Amino acid sequence: MSVVINSNLPALIAANNLAATNRQLNRSLNQLSSGSRLVNASDDAGGQGVALKLSSVANRDSQIEANLADAGSFAQTQDGALQVVAGVLNRISELAALYTDPTKNSSDLADYDDEFYQLQSELTALGGQTFNGVSLFGSASLTADATEDLSASGAVTVSQQDLLATGGFATLSETWADLSGWTAAHSNAGNPMTVSVTAGSLQLSGDGTAAGEATATSNASFSGPFRIATTFNVGGTNGDLSVNYGATTLADLSTFVYSGTHTLQIDVDSSGQSTVSVDGSAVPGQARSGVSTSSPQPIVLEADTAGAITATVGPLTVSSLATGSNTHQVTAASSLAGLSLATITGAIQDVAAMRATNGAEQSRINFASSLLTTNRTNLEATVSRISDVDVAQVSTALARYQVLVQAGVSMLTQANQSAQVALKLITGG
Repeated sequence: MSVVINSNLPALIAANNLAATNRQLNRSLNQLSSGSRLVNASDDAGGQGVALKLSSVANRDSQIEANLADAGSFAQTQDGALQVVAGVLNRISELAALYTDPTKNSSDLADYDDEFYQLQSELTALGGQTFNGVSLFGSASLTADATEDLSASGAVTVSQQDLLATGGFATLSETWADLSGWTAAHSNAGNPMTVSVTAGSLQLSGDGTAAGEATATSNASFSGPFRIATTFNVGGTNGDLSVNYGATTLADLSTFVYSGTHTLQIDVDSSGQSTVSVDGSAVPGQARSGVSTSSPQPIVLEADTAGAITATVGPLTVSSLATGSNTHQVTAASSLAGLSLATITGAIQDVAAMRATNGAEQSRINFASSLLTTNRTNLEATVSRISDVDVAQVSTALARYQVLVQAGVSMLTQANQSAQVALKLITGG
């Protein structure tokens, strides 16, 4: 081998080896100090991308699992309320049995009714309970995702359970596009009253020459519970409008002064209790009890006048009210005397069915949560294999690189000293 001065190839090779070994040593130190195998993107570019994606999936799994836990808490709260409802209904059934005791006088029965009214109020209050502002009971359902990809097919449903379902109103056909469905009449032949249809509204009019009355009677008959809804406008200063159910007056607006057009709603419940509201507010003194709803009766509109009057009634609808859930019928009963044992036992059976549904939904939530836990655990294990450092392996490599660095430094020193040979040849020393 030639002896040269300008180039020291052994020193260059030793320096390169030392630099490479030092990089590996620093990489091992960084991995061990951070606990991560992927200190730089260059360490494993593909693996870093996979780890990032799988970490995102695992994080979503964790949040979905938390959402399911919240849904489970909702269901447990609902079940707790249903347990209380069952206890209230059981006590009502006891009161109903006590109410039939022939040895009890009217005062005793009134005492039983007092407790019954309080229990009715409690049932109504229970039906309005919420969980974080979300109603525990109603006709809707809550849907909680059970998979990290938010797939609708994997969603878990928690029913709100319609504890106090009223059944709603079913609108019946009753209009006056013409008068074919209505019978018009008037009294006092000396004061003609007219009944006509104008612009979709029914008008009952008097000429004001003398007191008179005009009526319009529906040809169809209705039985309760039901609702009457319409608008009205009574002109003149001495006129009034009444709405009758057969021979029973449901609304008498003679003592009230209204100007302009107003909405009128009359409800008759299953116990024969009627209420009247105008523009959404109850009209004092108009509530009536004992309205017979067992036999169908026609609706009668009646206008009276001692002067000029035009009573205009807008499109009218008559709606039948479904009986609703058994629990609702318990809360709507006027007393224990009007509450049948079948309704009470039906309400208890309904609550039992609701609790069974609730339990089934909780069971599914638990299984869905278990699957999420398993998925998340395996995802995190996969991410760990990609990104976490194997301490045993890297510490072994660290010891190797430390020795190589020391050896490299020593050999570089030796390589740098080899140039002294050339100097000795020149100086002869």
